[in-house]
Amino acid sequence: MTYLKNFGWGRVTALAVVLLAACAFWIASEARIPSGSATIILWQWAAVFASLLVVSLIAGCMAQQRFIGVLIDERNRISLSRVQWLAWFLVLFSSYFTGAVWDVAGFGGDVPKIEPNLFGLIGITTGSGVISNVLVEAKKQQPPTTVQGTDPHQGKIDINDTPAQAAWQDLYLGEETANRQTVDASRLQKLIVTILLVIVYIEMVASALSEASQTYHAFDLPVVGSNFLVLMGASHAAYWAYKATNKP
Repeated sequence: MTYLKNFGWGRVTALAVVLLAACAFWIASEARIPSGSATIILWQWAAVFASLLVVSLIAGCMAQQRFIGVLIDERNRISLSRVQWLAWFLVLFSSYFTGAVWDVAGFGGDVPKIEPNLFGLIGITTGSGVISNVLVEAKKQQPPTTVQGTDPHQGKIDINDTPAQAAWQDLYLGEETANRQTVDASRLQKLIVTILLVIVYIEMVASALSEASQTYHAFDLPVVGSNFLVLMGASHAAYWAYKATNKP
């Protein structure tokens, strides 16, 4: 941990470039002389995914002295919005990177196109974090409801003293002083829906990459349907609505 803390952001950037360049070379080599095996391109996609994950873990360790530091927010809690953002970032960027190198190296064409529904998915994911932060900042300005001197937390928002106190139960327990020891149903359902949709999309990407490798044609990111976005949007809307209400 101490070594990684002093690793240096310049080295982190260089590591990311080297790892992604190595993955790109591997993918391009297969795209120019395809073996017709679906397994190879899936391993290449996994390598890109792992490279991004490793860089994220190192960056989190440097910032918070914990490998999951990238998931810890300013309140020293594991943030549900950050978990969701990181999950979709890893899946979407690794898929797009793999497909872009495959298309350009193998067919000399353009990078994969992104359908409007995918922009909707990205918008909901990134917008969720912004809205959540706005709601949290608003509640930080509210006075505490407990007797002065009996609670070390400021206002209504639960705040840990150090990043070491961040725990995985932060994902589904309440984030206010009034409900920090109880399960927040809105957070739990958002977590479950996010896991479900990420798994579904990973399967869609794996099928698309396998087909592109076996038939040797250009790759496009799988298009998510309207039901996919409705389920994702409804989950986030319920989460925001409950987050905005004051807990007794």
